Parts: sequence; structure tokens; C-alpha cells
Amino acid sequence: MTKYISARQAGIIAFLCILANKFLLLPSYMFKDNKSDSIFVMILLFALDFAMLPILLKLKKEFPEEKLFDILSKKITKPVTILFYMIFGVYFLFKTLIIVDVVYVYLKQQVYQEDFLAIAIMSIIPVVSHAAVKGIKTISRTAEFFLLLVIIGFVTCLGFSLFTTLNMPVLFTTPAKVFFSSIYKYTFSFGDFLVLYLIIDKIKIKKGEEKKLYKFSLSAMVLILSLFVLYYAKYEVTSFMHNDALSDILVFSVRFNAIGRLDIISMLTIMFIALFEVEIFCFAFCDCVENVFPLLSKPFIVAIFDISSLLCYFILIQKYERIVSLFSSWLSYVGIFINYVFPIICLTIALIAYFSRKKYEKLVDGGEK
Repeated sequence: MTKYISARQAGIIAFLCILANKFLLLPSYMFKDNKSDSIFVMILLFALDFAMLPILLKLKKEFPEEKLFDILSKKITKPVTILFYMIFGVYFLFKTLIIVDVVYVYLKQQVYQEDFLAIAIMSIIPVVSHAAVKGIKTISRTAEFFLLLVIIGFVTCLGFSLFTTLNMPVLFTTPAKVFFSSIYKYTFSFGDFLVLYLIIDKIKIKKGEEKKLYKFSLSAMVLILSLFVLYYAKYEVTSFMHNDALSDILVFSVRFNAIGRLDIISMLTIMFIALFEVEIFCFAFCDCVENVFPLLSKPFIVAIFDISSLLCYFILIQKYERIVSLFSSWLSYVGIFINYVFPIICLTIALIAYFSRKKYEKLVDGGEK
């Protein structure tokens, strides 16, 4: 079996990562600071995040077969690379915890109406652990199989929300200082292309297939922005009160002719998206640990992830309010590094390699003449 994933599969991974932590809690949380101008904050943050993609493709072109860990080790020394990977590990661990906690609270409110944490843990850990052991190829192929269902579910939720009362969101009300401070405050929810950097050696991109990565990435961003617009058009000044955006936009339209309750559509869509995102981030965490400690076996590293995530959840962030506060606390520093510092370092490495290659080719051509 080939060790590579296709450009399409890489695009699907990017698509799911872009959706992460943005379709439930984030719209209401951002509304508290920026009101409906959160739409413009998202556009700006997406634009900054999107810049990571051409840098990735440039790095891939200059180092087509090399692992990211090896590239960084040669260019910025191995100790610094290990530090980077430790930061990456923290990033993916808390990304996973936030997804799990937000979705758990959503399901507790919508389905069980009571605590079912033990059942949730016993259900999700075996599935996620198995996916992480099998690797990114298995995860991407499974995600590819279910992608159409995820997109149909998401678009259906957006479509049925049009049958509710919508008003034009009130825009341009946020002071410039608050607006630009949000770039720092919500940056941890982005950095969505980092997974592709970690698996850069496993992505097989044929000539002209770069557009697939752009297509999937832009599609996910359009879906999220559409959700924000419809959510604020529906709830206006009460947007901060509703923490489950993709589900809440169906409120008042959950019964449609003879179809019955429609919130099952959002519920299944949320569960599918969350499951794939947790699998991807678990794999990414394990990949970071595997590069730092190459002698450890994959099952042992997965066990480290399971234990670490449980300890962090029960000791640090068991309360929902605490997990929400993590969005804009010290995790923002991690987000700034992932989103802006690390891509600049990668761009510098890629450009140096490019000019060195051109200089060498020029010297070779000159010698032959």
C-alpha cells in the first residue's frame, strides 16, 4: 500500500480542519466582542490563515520528499525543531479537548439531558486511537468516503435556516481597537493547515493538482462564513446566548411539513465532523511525539495521548466555562506562533532553498557553456 495521500485527500483534511471549533461555539463567543462585525474578523483571520497554504506548496516544491522534522532540523537545528514539535503537540492536544468538550456539552443538552461522560469516553477513545494507529492514509480515505454526507448535512442546515425569520445584521459597530485585538484573541481557532505541514512528505501532488487544495479550503471557509451570516441574521442582538450555531439556526424550523424534526440533521453532521477532526488531531499529536521520541511505538504514543487528554480534561478544563476561556488566554500565544511565526520561518527556508537552487543551476549552466 502506498504511503502517500492524494492532493484531493489532503484537501479533505484541510477542509475538516478549517471547520474545527468554528461551527458551534465560536459565532456566539465572538459576538460578545465584535457583534455582527465578527463576520469581517473571520474574513481577515481566514485570509491570514490562507497564506499558510501557498507557503506549504512552496516548501513542498523545494523539499518534495523530505519530512518537515528533517527540513527544520537541517535549517534551524534539531533542538529548536524539537521545541517546535512540543508546541505543535500542545496545540493539537488542546484543539482536541476543546472539540470534545464543546460537542459533549451540545449532545448532553440536545440528546441525553444528563451527564454521559463515561459513555462518551468509552465510545470515542477506541475509535480515535485505532484511527491514529492506522495513520493518515486510513483517516483520509474514510473522510473522503463520508465527505459528501458532511457537506450535504451542513448545507441542508444552512438551507432550512432560510425558512426562519432573518434580518440584515447590523455591521460596522465595533471600534477599530477591539476589532484588531480579536486577531490575537481568536487566533487559536485557526492555524488549520498545520496538519498538512506535518505530513508534507506524505502528500503526492501532481502537476496542476494544487488547485484541489485551494478548492477544498475555500469551500470550507465559505461554509463557515455563510453560517456566521445566517446565524447573526437570525438572532441579531441575542446571538451571544446561543452556543451551538449550526444546530441553533434550525430553531423554529425543526418541524417542516411532514418531515418531522430536522435537528437530527445538524446532530449527525456535527458528530461526523467532530469525529474526523478528533482523529486528525490525535494523529497529528502522535506524529509530533513520534518525531521527538522515534524509539516509541505508535500504540504507546497513542496511549500517551489518551492519558494526557484525560488528565488535562479532568484536572485543567472539566468545567465548560474554563474551556471557553482557553480560547482567548495563553492558548492565543500558541496560536500566534502556529499561524504567523512558523509560516514565516517556513517561507524563509523555502526561499533560501529556491535561490540556492537557482544559483547552483546558473553555475552549472555557465560551466557547461
